[in-house]
Parts: sequence; C-alpha cells; structure tokens
Amino acid sequence: MARRRRIPYFQSKHPIKKPPSTFILLDQFSVEDIHKWTVFKDQFLKYHWDYYNDLAYQRSKIADKIKKSILEASQDFTFENWQRAVKYKYALEPFSIDGSLIDPGGRFNIGEINPSQFPCFPAIYFAADKNTALQELLSQKIEPNQETHKLDPLDFALTRHDSIAIISLSGSLNSIVDLKEQRKLQPFIDLIKDFSIPDCLKKTAKEIGEQEPELIRTVSKLIDSLLDPNWRLWPMQFDVPATSQIFGQLVSDAGIEGILYTSKFTGKECLAIFPQNFDEGSFVQLNDDVPAEIEIRRLDSKSWNEVQKSKQS
Repeated sequence: MARRRRIPYFQSKHPIKKPPSTFILLDQFSVEDIHKWTVFKDQFLKYHWDYYNDLAYQRSKIADKIKKSILEASQDFTFENWQRAVKYKYALEPFSIDGSLIDPGGRFNIGEINPSQFPCFPAIYFAADKNTALQELLSQKIEPNQETHKLDPLDFALTRHDSIAIISLSGSLNSIVDLKEQRKLQPFIDLIKDFSIPDCLKKTAKEIGEQEPELIRTVSKLIDSLLDPNWRLWPMQFDVPATSQIFGQLVSDAGIEGILYTSKFTGKECLAIFPQNFDEGSFVQLNDDVPAEIEIRRLDSKSWNEVQKSKQS
C-alpha cells in the first residue's frame, strides 16, 4: 500500500495581521454649525415670505383692476369625453375635492400649506385624454417603448399607478381662462409688469446665495411660470404658494369657473375647475353607467351646494 505523502505545514515568520477597521466619516459638525444652519434656514424662509408678501401687497393695491382684466379674458367652454384620474379611494366620489386640499394643493389651487396665512380653496382637474390625465395625476412623463433595463418613470411617481380609477366626463362652463389665448392675458401683464422688488430683498438674496428675484413682465414668461413642472418647490420648501397657485387664486376670486391649460407631459389640454364658482347652467357630468354607490353623477351649482351643506352638518 502506497504511503500518502505528507504535505508539510509552513508557518509564516511574520504573523498575519487583520486589516484595520475602516471608519468613514460621513459628516462632521459642531453645535455651533447646527446653530448657524438654523439661523440660515430661518433667514432663507423669511426671504421667500417677504418676497411673496411684498408682491401680494402690490397686487392688493390694484385688486379691482386685476379682477377686471381676468374677467375680460374669460370665455365659455364645452368639452366631451374628457378624462379624470383619481386615486382608488376616491373612485366612488369622482368629484371629490379632498385630494386637491392636501398640502401642497394642486397646480392652480392652494392646499393646506399654512391655512392661517393662505386660505385653502379647491379645484377639480380633468384632461382631454386618459394618458394625459394619468400623467398629470402621477406628475410623471410616461414614455412609450422604454428599454427594460431602465427605471420606469412610474417608479418615481407621487402616487401608486396601479390603484387609479379613470372616469369619463363631459361638461359646459360659462367662464374659463384659456392660457393659450395669450392676447387676452396681455391686459393682466400690463398691470403687473411694473411691479418692483425692494433693494433690501435684493441684498438678502445676495447674502443667502439666491438669484435676484425675477418678475413676470411678459405673457410668455407668465405661461412658463404657470406650467412649471416643479411648481411644488415653493409650497413644499418655502411654505408659500407657487406662481400658478397665486394665479389660480386670482382667477377663482374673480368668480371664474376654471383654467384651461396645456399639459407639460403630453401637450394635450387640461382643465382645472372651481366648482364653488359655478353659475346656473354650468355643469360637469359622468358619461358612463356608474355604481349605485356614487351619489353625485352631475356636478352643478345645486349639487355643489348640497355637498357643502352635508359636510357642514
């Protein structure tokens, strides 16, 4: 029987050392640093509040003229087979305004940002087709034929896309402001284009590293601001309404029933309505057969008032 060859055991002359523990310092700050950041945050928020407040004061001095210019820019509008996308929990209340009032609100209405400073008011949003309604609700552009290895934009959506109800509607409104009718918006621009920013605000902007405040002086600049995809930045970070929300408030306060605008995601038409302003003859109704549990199938001034009374009781 052959003897198994013995493999010699070798011992290193130098003991093997374990690699040193790695300590990674992600951030380092002192109590003084925290204090500085707190002061900066307060200064930053105060700057944006002062900026909003100064322009609000300038608007208030010509409020009647602004209201007149908006009323003169309005027109009637009829639509058929438009679409509304709602979260599934609102499926049996397709005309619910509750979602629009949640902080920060909608593009053209103010939600619960700070009710003591900025009174909330509702809006209901529609779109010309299903795809646009979905993308507006999700706040995401959905590109067709995406490569499978790329992240789907729906992964970044602000709500779950697999729990959404789509409702078909038609309606007729006595007064809306159409943002595509830029000529009609010029009188409004003529009223606000000479607004100014005080030197103290310009100085503060420089101190905190912000760009000098930019005012709206043309219709094209107004439209760009109203359709800004990042409109939520102002209410979410600075606790003040976005430009589009301020414009929506001016339109709503003028008694206008809605704003017609173009989706930044699809280029199709969208509509924000203010049912609290519905005149006699204005309505929105569901097109299809609906579950028996849906109580309101036609929204008009009468049904709107009944809903408000039931909520108060």
